[in-house]
Amino acid sequence: MSSMDLHFPPWFPETRAIRVPAQIAIRVRALRAVAIALALARRRLEARRNNVEERSTPVPAEARNSIPRTMPGEMSFNLDFLRSAAVLLVVGFHFAKLFNWQFGRLRVTDIGLLGVMLFFVHTTLVLMFSLERQRARSTAPLFFPFMVRRCFRIYPLAILVVTFVYLFRIPSDLQFGRFDLLHQNSGNLMANLLLIQNVTLQKANPGPLWSLPLEIQMYLVLPALFLFASRSKSSWGVIVFWWSAVAMWYLAGFSTGMLPLSEGGVRSPVEALLKFTRFVPCFLPGVVAYKLWRRPRVLPGYLWPVFLLLCWAAFVLFSGSAPIQTGWFICFGIALGACLFRELRENFLARLVRRIARYSYGIYLLHYFAMWLGFVICRSLNAALQIAIFTATIVTLPVILYHCVEAPFIAAGVKFSERLKPLPILTQARGHADKEAARICS
Repeated sequence: MSSMDLHFPPWFPETRAIRVPAQIAIRVRALRAVAIALALARRRLEARRNNVEERSTPVPAEARNSIPRTMPGEMSFNLDFLRSAAVLLVVGFHFAKLFNWQFGRLRVTDIGLLGVMLFFVHTTLVLMFSLERQRARSTAPLFFPFMVRRCFRIYPLAILVVTFVYLFRIPSDLQFGRFDLLHQNSGNLMANLLLIQNVTLQKANPGPLWSLPLEIQMYLVLPALFLFASRSKSSWGVIVFWWSAVAMWYLAGFSTGMLPLSEGGVRSPVEALLKFTRFVPCFLPGVVAYKLWRRPRVLPGYLWPVFLLLCWAAFVLFSGSAPIQTGWFICFGIALGACLFRELRENFLARLVRRIARYSYGIYLLHYFAMWLGFVICRSLNAALQIAIFTATIVTLPVILYHCVEAPFIAAGVKFSERLKPLPILTQARGHADKEAARICS
């Protein structure tokens, strides 16, 4: 039957069904479909307009400090400072390791480890904003377009560096006081090319690649975490989630007697799982920061670097024999602090850290090569020339590779992800709406 039957209550005497003509029923459904289509179009238009305004309109420093709730994460000088601090901590640690510097009781390995964990917090936070923009622009599913963009972002430069190191036999295994050449077999090479070293238990070559598999694996669950955070009515939900993850990790470790974890191999599947997930509490604070990001800021921006310095001091002081677990709480504290400080004012330092943050991925992957070239290959030169060669290499190579490799592949990933078809149910709904609208207009 093509009509809708509306029946009176049965206690009305001698009532009959009121039949709505089929043409009216079709028009009602068509109007509803058109309303849905217009709402989706309006949503996409507003998202594009907001994105253009965010990217093209300069925001004065006074405005950033007075309206912190509307400050987009990708334009935050505070986050640029965090990422720059992270990459500089890693480079500084490797300097100390190469020259065998000692700082009393301070373990230099803790410096670089904290830098990597800060990377994890920053990456999770900015990718939550990326997923937010992606959902606003398109009705396509989040996972596949997101993974396409991240693969186009991470893999090209990593593959280039791994291939370069392998073909030219660049010593990239940094030990205290020297660079060693890692003799790679085909399995190790493929693990480094695919960024699955922690799964295949292969050594990273060059060394800084050890953290990239953790990021790739984090990408697999980040869309789900974004949906959880965006649908959570209160920020307490994500905070409790972080504490629950920490508690479950400790509960699994102590209940099985696997803590402290061994430094060498794997004693049991439980220990393998604990080692595989021990950096998860470093990523989750980025989700907490995302949920709290639009709250009003109460502290002046110039205290943000001071706060990070205090966090680093607390990490060095309390890390002891469990630096990774200590880093969890430092990362959580930094996530909370990121939502308390107003934006840094735009000045020379802010613009400098923004450039460092932009080229930080290249700096992270190439600083081994720059150190080896400047201080090992050119060790017969005087110190000033060695420093000049290192500086020129670490400045020019990341910039060139960003514009020649990273940026083009980022753009290609965006274009490719936009061509992915949305969910079939959404496609059918949109097609039905278009047909009904065409029928009405005709």
